[in-house]
Amino acid sequence: MKSPFKQQQLLMILLLIAIQIPLYILYTGNQQQVLMAFFLILLIAVTLYFGSVVGLYTSLVFIFVIGSAYLYISVTKAQLRNFELVELNDFFLYGVTLLCFVLLAGRIYEINKEAKDATKSLKDKIAHYVAVDTDSGFDNRARFEKALMEEVKRTNRTNEPFLFLLIEIQNMKKFKDLYGESEERFLVSKLAEKINLIMRTTDRKYRFSPESFALILPSTNADYLELIYEKLKDHLHEHQLLSGNLVTIQLKAGHFLYESNQQVSIEEMLETVKRELMINEI
Repeated sequence: MKSPFKQQQLLMILLLIAIQIPLYILYTGNQQQVLMAFFLILLIAVTLYFGSVVGLYTSLVFIFVIGSAYLYISVTKAQLRNFELVELNDFFLYGVTLLCFVLLAGRIYEINKEAKDATKSLKDKIAHYVAVDTDSGFDNRARFEKALMEEVKRTNRTNEPFLFLLIEIQNMKKFKDLYGESEERFLVSKLAEKINLIMRTTDRKYRFSPESFALILPSTNADYLELIYEKLKDHLHEHQLLSGNLVTIQLKAGHFLYESNQQVSIEEMLETVKRELMINEI
């Protein structure tokens, strides 16, 4: 079975070769035939860009409009200055040829779309199974979501609450634009290193997004929350660049305390934390 890329290449070659025949016939004809050649190319281009549905619809509308005009001129015997009508049989053949080329172009579009979707799906799967974030050394978001579900089940069994924390680096894009990608990666690695030093070995750390970290703190209740925030503030706000200069990092944080058999979904927990994240600067 040929790969989608090879199929696309073969169909594109077939299209380019086959279209030479009607274009040669039309371009060597009268003014109307040259115009028909232009619309043939235009409608094929529309199909390659927008797909077979748009291409077919546009082509049928074009054939209907031109055919209606042709019929009107034929019936009324209207005279067009310097414009000679093609024979009805020739126009019918042109319409069939146009639809065939549009269908071929539509197939090329579909193969290209299928290949892009397959590539995106493959990238998503690879991202899902690559467990460790290379910059921070923490597990990735896919591992986090699985671990969060496991922690919920453990809490429901043991009645020991846990804290879920989300720490977000503010103005990460501006930092990257100002200092560059190497400094951005260095910042992430140093913050991860400090978080490892602050938190317990039993606490679970994750790279939730390019600009945020997620923490799951087992057997932890709200009494420790203020102390945790103080530690994060004291250790994470100041950062030394690779150049040696010191900068202040702005951080926001949100948390969710899960207690045994609480009626809340993972999505609701995330939404609650993200809402708090918007207003809670540490």
